[in-house]
Amino acid sequence: MSRDYEMALIVDTQVDADATIDRYASLLADQGAAVVNVDRWGVRRLAYEIQKRQQGDYTFFYFQADPGAIADVERACRLDEDVLRHLILQTEIPPQVEEEEDAEEVSVEEDGDE
Repeated sequence: MSRDYEMALIVDTQVDADATIDRYASLLADQGAAVVNVDRWGVRRLAYEIQKRQQGDYTFFYFQADPGAIADVERACRLDEDVLRHLILQTEIPPQVEEEEDAEEVSVEEDGDE
C-alpha cells in the first residue's frame, strides 16, 4: 500500500547540491517511490549552526512510496555527510491537491465580488 510522504533535505553548501538532489531522486526511484514534486528553496540561512555551517541548500521532495522503503532512504540520509539535516513525514493530502483547492476557493470569492 503506497502512502504520501514529504522529505526535507538541507544540503551542505560546500558540495554540489544538484548532484546530491539527483542522487536522492534516483534513490527514491530505486526504492519504488513515485516522486510527485521536487520543491527547491535554494540557499538559506540556518536558524542555528549545524556542523559549523551557517547556510544550507533546502530541498523538499513529495513522493509516494511503500512504508518499507522509508527505512532505506532514512539510513542513506543519516550516512551521507553532504546532508546536514533531513526529515521524512507522512502527509495526508498530496501538496498539489491542496493548491488546486485553494485556487478554486479564490476564484469563487472573486466571482462573488462582481
